[in-house]
Amino acid sequence: MTTTTTCGMLSVFRRARGVIGEHTSSSLALARRARGVSTSQAALGGANDGEGARRDGARGKTSAKIARVGGKAGAQGSQTRTRVMSNAEARTHVSNLNAAATSELKHWSTVTEATRREAHAAKIFCNRSLNMSKISSIGFDMDYTLAMYNPATFEQMSYDETVKKLVSAYGYPKQLLESLKFDPNYMVRGLVVDKKRGNILKMDRHSYVKVAYHGFEALNTDDRLRTYCDVSKRPSYDGADFSALDTLFSMGEAYLFSQLVEAKDSGKYKFFKEKEYMKMYDEIRAAVDLCHRDGSLKHAVAANPAKYMDSGEEIVPLLKALRASGKKVFLLTNSLWDYTNVVMNFLCSNKVGKEKTLEWLELFDVVVTGAAKPTYFANESATIYEVDTKTHLLRNTDNGAPLTPIGAVEDQTHQQALASGLRATGVGAAKVYQGGSYLHLHAMLDIDYGSKLLYVGDHIYGDIVRSKKTIGWRTMLIVPELAHEIEILEANKEKPPVLRRLRTLRDALDDQVARHAWLVQNSSSEGASDGDKEKHMDELSRARDMSRTARTAHREGMREYHGKFHYVWGQMMKAGSQSSRFASQLERYACLYTSHVRNMFGYSPQKVFRATEDIAPHDEHDEEFVRAIDLYSEAIESGDIEKLG
Repeated sequence: MTTTTTCGMLSVFRRARGVIGEHTSSSLALARRARGVSTSQAALGGANDGEGARRDGARGKTSAKIARVGGKAGAQGSQTRTRVMSNAEARTHVSNLNAAATSELKHWSTVTEATRREAHAAKIFCNRSLNMSKISSIGFDMDYTLAMYNPATFEQMSYDETVKKLVSAYGYPKQLLESLKFDPNYMVRGLVVDKKRGNILKMDRHSYVKVAYHGFEALNTDDRLRTYCDVSKRPSYDGADFSALDTLFSMGEAYLFSQLVEAKDSGKYKFFKEKEYMKMYDEIRAAVDLCHRDGSLKHAVAANPAKYMDSGEEIVPLLKALRASGKKVFLLTNSLWDYTNVVMNFLCSNKVGKEKTLEWLELFDVVVTGAAKPTYFANESATIYEVDTKTHLLRNTDNGAPLTPIGAVEDQTHQQALASGLRATGVGAAKVYQGGSYLHLHAMLDIDYGSKLLYVGDHIYGDIVRSKKTIGWRTMLIVPELAHEIEILEANKEKPPVLRRLRTLRDALDDQVARHAWLVQNSSSEGASDGDKEKHMDELSRARDMSRTARTAHREGMREYHGKFHYVWGQMMKAGSQSSRFASQLERYACLYTSHVRNMFGYSPQKVFRATEDIAPHDEHDEEFVRAIDLYSEAIESGDIEKLG
């Protein structure tokens, strides 16, 4: 193979690199000719300038699209009459609701797939097939499920209050902590904190650490591999040394931890000299807990809910529609009654302060506060109390059923409560409880096993994993970040196929390197001439050059593509080419997932969600691309550069 031929082949890969870095219109001739990929599809370029502005704009456009879909659904539903169930059937369970509540069901017959495609982020996605007609009860978490907080205000407040507690309760340097600034967009869900080493990790579905930062400095490849991969015993990442960022509430504390790691490593503060990274993280967690215990967070929210969370105008129609369809609806939250009442009043009626009422309870069959999830799904002996919604006092119960204290007034309402016991009647406002276990809830909802219940929450571990693994509940995960993720996917949908093909081409080149290395190594033993051996060495050198070039092109393309999702951590659902640890948990434990609870409003309560077909590596067979690789191999063998274009 001549030097001219070698230069020509290398130019193919230089053009590929140029596409990534310089917005050129050229690409791999092999990819274009053999696969029919257009020039625009093959282009991998695109600078990251203005990434933050594009990300915010994408979120705004996605929210507007989702709102339009909801608006269309409501408008169409108000014009179309469809019998979903008779009034008599509706009254059997929702006699406490206005008869007009059944009208909330109408829109489900008018929302089409075409409507959903207008805002892909408004769809509900299915991992495990679920027939909603088999679901008798639907439950909701409150925080970051029904109530969507504004990170720019709520997480900022939580961060500020935590900083104050670190100074006042744990003696951290006031001047340092008051100088720190919070970035609510830096951390993402699915990361893991290595408390012992002061690192933040992103892993793939095999728990292989793909990205690691110490403070705000990325670990180089050698340090990352030496610490987490090339070890005799791989860590499980779920012990006391690690903390998973499973909820959006964890973003602020993780960011503060990285800031304190940087401060400690700077050596400027004597305070940190004897302070270990793990101790710092534990004190941050304790400060966060103190913020919850002293009421500093919930008092601020109660004074001005609109500042810290989005309005819940879609919540009431959704809850009414679900109950009108004959399903029991419950609220299961770790928040205590006082805060739950504040949030639900704002979401359901925009009432705050003294204007608050208990009317929102009529939207539920059962309300459980202070649930202490995930223990709620395992501790079957937990005590359950009834909450007096007016005095906020707790009443003893007979394992959840009402008791009559000595001297109590036994009016008709109390007698009816005694007769019904723990079971929810669907009449009047929901009873409110604190604590207990899933056994009490099953009795209230009159269900025998967990698969008749769908629970909707945002916490991958506290809401989804434990309820699915322990008691077999059907689950739906709310992933607010999904709207942004889908927006970027749609804007760059031509790039993943090109990156996959570039990776396959890179693998083919690696095979050629291995082949020529073997020929060089064995040429002496096979009695080959010096000329043949020299030829093999030249071929090996050229193959290695092209392999390095292809590897660089693929890595740069992947880095640029992931940077469009997040400037540090990349695509939330991916870690390199593999599913991320978060995506793996979502796929395994969440039957359904979606970006917002309001998206349920676009689907019938009898909808059959069907999972997509699982594709194993051996199931995939891209015949067109196989021909391209064959063409490449022939060009290598014959030295005919024209076959590569």
